[in-house]
Amino acid sequence: MRIATRSSKLALKQVDIFTEHYKNQEINFEIKKQITEGDKKSKKGENLFDKAHFVEDLESSLLNNEADIAIHSLKDMSCHDTKGLEIYAAIEHPSRSDVLVYKDKINLDNLTNVKIGTSSLRRKRQCKHFLKNNNCSEIRGNIDTRLIKLHENRYDAIILARAGLERLNLNENYIDLNFLPAIGQGIIAVQCRSNDTKTQTLLDQIRNNGLLRMIEIERKIVRNLNATCNSALSIKSRINDGICETDVEIYGEDMIISEKLISDLNNIDESIKILVMNIFEKGALKILNEDY
Repeated sequence: MRIATRSSKLALKQVDIFTEHYKNQEINFEIKKQITEGDKKSKKGENLFDKAHFVEDLESSLLNNEADIAIHSLKDMSCHDTKGLEIYAAIEHPSRSDVLVYKDKINLDNLTNVKIGTSSLRRKRQCKHFLKNNNCSEIRGNIDTRLIKLHENRYDAIILARAGLERLNLNENYIDLNFLPAIGQGIIAVQCRSNDTKTQTLLDQIRNNGLLRMIEIERKIVRNLNATCNSALSIKSRINDGICETDVEIYGEDMIISEKLISDLNNIDESIKILVMNIFEKGALKILNEDY
């Protein structure tokens, strides 16, 4: 099985997590490491580019039959499927939350003036609304690079996904942030060609239909909102006993729109339409198109 992946430590660790599911089987894995356009842009210090740039080169490897699967961070993927490809399996980390990684000397009881490193508009707005902090500064690079910048005293703290820290077994001081996550945060996506039944048969061994259903519900909501990867939007769903609960928040410069969906899965499409209509009636279109 040929696996297309980014070449960062976290990306390669996610490949390890995937292949570990097949450790008792005689499968020859060929790891095809790539430096994507997103990696190049990030290294140059560019901030506002489509996260699809982290994905498209890997997808090209699939479409050109140079790889059988691609391993992605779901958070980097568009909520629209690329023609001929699909997310056929996914692996969820126990936590989808953000954490505040900090240096020893900051006052955790008052984070108002702490200099926080993040390039995410969602996280900046969450800091403003929930921590009363307007002191966020741009930071780029992979997890290692960001941690180096923290320990070089360029920031007092940085925001990272807990899943990434724990997957890399990094020993850092952090506190959990009670923020809703970005769509797909903490989830590894396994993508393949839609007509590759041989690969899909192997992936069936780890395929979690409930998780895939949850992912598609969240992606459909974001599609219907016409949001992008740069939108200040959070979403988190849970499915239990055929009932889906989804929390959505959209963060404006001066306001928050918050809506909750509770729906039987049999009626989920209609419930999504009502949810999106309610969000738009509260002014989401204006917020999602705010200049930043």
